[in-house]
Order: sequence, then structure tokens, then C-alpha cells
Amino acid sequence: MSDEKRKTLLDNLSRGLAYAVPVLALVAGGSAVHAIYSDVAVESGYYMMAQAGEAEGEATS
Repeated sequence: MSDEKRKTLLDNLSRGLAYAVPVLALVAGGSAVHAIYSDVAVESGYYMMAQAGEAEGEATS
């Protein structure tokens, strides 16, 4: 591979990375805000996750 092709390829990859990283940061930030808001705005008595130490099911023997 010639040096010119290598430089062109690296330039294209770095340009794509420069656009992808901020988009990923926005998506992750939006997901985090949604998760925090959904935990705060939950109706009293209704939780999606089990509390610490609480079993999901019981073993029968």
C-alpha cells in the first residue's frame, strides 16, 4: 500500500471517528437521563427491579 493511500485512508477514518464519538456521547447521555428520570418518576409501590436481598423466585423441593 502506498503512503498516499494510507494517508487518505487514515484521514477518512479519523473524520468518521470525529463524527461518531459526539453522536455516541449524546445517545449515552440521553439514555442516562432517561434512566435517572424513570427511577425518580416511578409510581409509589411499583418497581421494575427486585429490592436488594429479595429473591425473584422460590425453590421448591
